[in-house]
Amino acid sequence: MEEGMMVLFQLGPFPVTAYALALVAALAAGMMVLFWNCKRKGLKENTAFVMGVLSLPLGLLCARVFYVLCRISLYGEMGFAEALKMWHGGYALWGAVLGAFLALVLCSRITAQSLVKLADAAVLPGALVIGLCRLAEGLNGEGIGMLVENEALQFFPLAVMNEWEEWYWAIFMAEAVAAFVIFLVLVRKKRPAGEDTKVFVWLFCTCSLLLESLRRDQFLRWLFVRVNQLTAVLVLTGFMVYALVKWLRSKENYRLKTGTVVLCWVVYAALAGACIALEFAVDKSAALPVWACYSLMAVCVACMGLCSYTVLFPKERVKE
Repeated sequence: MEEGMMVLFQLGPFPVTAYALALVAALAAGMMVLFWNCKRKGLKENTAFVMGVLSLPLGLLCARVFYVLCRISLYGEMGFAEALKMWHGGYALWGAVLGAFLALVLCSRITAQSLVKLADAAVLPGALVIGLCRLAEGLNGEGIGMLVENEALQFFPLAVMNEWEEWYWAIFMAEAVAAFVIFLVLVRKKRPAGEDTKVFVWLFCTCSLLLESLRRDQFLRWLFVRVNQLTAVLVLTGFMVYALVKWLRSKENYRLKTGTVVLCWVVYAALAGACIALEFAVDKSAALPVWACYSLMAVCVACMGLCSYTVLFPKERVKE
């Protein structure tokens, strides 16, 4: 079991923690929003049920597999039988996203509906669930940042205190707020097919690039690379590549300027490299203070978001 989890009671051989109950509540809330949103999107009557039945087990399984693969050396030492003890904790957010996507693919085939429309219906409850799950991290001591030395800033929800009365930045609160803002952005108006999914991916991945860097908990890493950061930039870049392919194949008389697209890609790649350098500088450089590294990283991430937005949501169209 993950260190810091509060066990409330035993259910047979399984310990039930406050964190687990919070996750169950988050999933229940997500299911209610899913049923509402599927109806709002005009999908078939059984769509939300099929989606929920498929996404819960697949999301849980993929989240566990993703986590185990990220810590394969640890489970090699403990014995891979430990990986089957799912009640001991250890799940990865992007693994759950992958499981949800597989569920959407299956649901699309079963209900004979567009995968794009199903994804648009799923991202709204997905944002809510992510936000609630981020809040739940506060129950098991996860989602914290660096030590807060300024006493004027030592208060919740900006920071949290541990059992030794030390204050740390409450990064889980910032990530929860980001997810709830995405939820509000998605719910406030209807968009063409596929747009909700792109908005979710763009906002969530862009926010993750900075917020995941602020964590100082037991975050997943491959060697020196933060898994959630790497996955976020890969997913966002994948969507940009898809948008680029559509742009190249476009036969319309009007489309985004070639120079604009090239410039966005060049700047995006350069800023991604700058973020990697700043990530190293946070721990290795004595020339730049930590606050300066994160300030520069925030600027880089904001500019990356602007570049990706231009490619994903082209509005300025001129005749070629």
